[in-house]
Amino acid sequence: MTEAREDIDEVVALLDRAGGHAPPLHVSREDVVRRGSTIRRGRRIAAAVSALAVAGVLWFGWAVAPLGEDPVTAPAEVTWSDLDLDGRLFGLSGETSWNAELRTVEGEEQPELVVSRDGEVLPEPLAAQDGPGDIQVFRTDGLTVAVWLHTEDDTGGQVAWGGRCSLCVGGASDVDGARIGYAAAAAVDGPGDPGELYVTSGDTVVTLTGHEVPSLRLSVGGRRFLVFLDEKASQWGVRGPTDDDRIDVMPTHGGAGIVSGVDASTSWEVTLVPPEVKAVMSDDRGENGSAELAGHQVLLSVGDESGTADVDVIVDGEPWPAESYVLSQHVEVGVGEPPVTWRSTVEGFLWLDQGSSTEALSVEEELADGRAVVLPVAGGTLVVVGGWAAPAEEAAVRIGDGAGGRWEAATSVRVRELVDGRPVTFLGLPELSPTEQAQVTDVGTVPGGARDPEPLGLTGVQVVPLGD
Repeated sequence: MTEAREDIDEVVALLDRAGGHAPPLHVSREDVVRRGSTIRRGRRIAAAVSALAVAGVLWFGWAVAPLGEDPVTAPAEVTWSDLDLDGRLFGLSGETSWNAELRTVEGEEQPELVVSRDGEVLPEPLAAQDGPGDIQVFRTDGLTVAVWLHTEDDTGGQVAWGGRCSLCVGGASDVDGARIGYAAAAAVDGPGDPGELYVTSGDTVVTLTGHEVPSLRLSVGGRRFLVFLDEKASQWGVRGPTDDDRIDVMPTHGGAGIVSGVDASTSWEVTLVPPEVKAVMSDDRGENGSAELAGHQVLLSVGDESGTADVDVIVDGEPWPAESYVLSQHVEVGVGEPPVTWRSTVEGFLWLDQGSSTEALSVEEELADGRAVVLPVAGGTLVVVGGWAAPAEEAAVRIGDGAGGRWEAATSVRVRELVDGRPVTFLGLPELSPTEQAQVTDVGTVPGGARDPEPLGLTGVQVVPLGD
């Protein structure tokens, strides 16, 4: 049971570093708000040390890695074809061990990458693909590598990994008199796509595929911040004001997030909130600013050793401390009183908790594609569907068959990601009778203006009492 709670324990530990302990996971709204005030007092004493921003270095977390000079603007006095490459570039050791060697290809402008997995060399070298700027990209199942040339010192920008990967690393290697920058990411669980690499150049942020990500520049107290939001990947990032231009890339939870840090005697915090809610500075300490990014509100506070201004998120007309709001978006499924929380574990289970009641659902069996689980909980009914990402506010549940059945609109819809990378959708409903619980047959979506939902076509639905 202790091992199964690792994911939530990570989040709690991260909030601990924010200057106080995280609020209990099963509490009333009043307790959450009260606990948020305690966090604030602790954060002031702790001078707002960096909190959620460090999550990227955790196993099965999200990569935060400053990886050297800007590959987009670096000078190109030396080309790949000028070099005689035949040496080891890097090695990665985790669940899978990787080694990579760059080699010059006679008659070709770009090099190739010879890769070995667990000591066995792949049958064919990886050919280079053009990335943004002067980046060359190499891909195989479970591994992505980006390389670029450095010919002089240039700290104009940074690159950083975002997303789920078991190992995300970067650095530089001296080969044949040239300095080669590299960034490599291994997927979480064997074959698959690792996280996305974000490349910054000035105020522009692009991915390895060349897709530009919405970004904005905020300046407060003479300090400049670059903030970007990748809604497709549910990632956002902040390049802070420090000399090394560190980038912190974090997942968004319900469109929300917090990144904070310390620059010499100055503390700072950036808060991201989704379009459907509003956030306000609850005091006027320090120097503050706000802007809009892809419909989301971004708030920036720069303070001193005593901390930064507090931020409140307004939910149903009531203020919540931003830290509590972000935590609730991460762990709660949107139904139940007290709120039901979830956690996905590497052992292949989705755990659901409400007070002292807990239940483990098998990802491979009960939550396989085409299957769903109905859970009666205190304060409502929860429907969990594996392998399906429901559109927000457009999901419904089918109760009964034939002409006697009906569609019940979900009161809450939350889409999250399992450890294996598959989506999982949590649908909240009012309390259903035991007869109605047994009659849940399908889920579906209601496109804008449509009269009848489009059924997903579930092949099996199982009722599992929480804690049974």
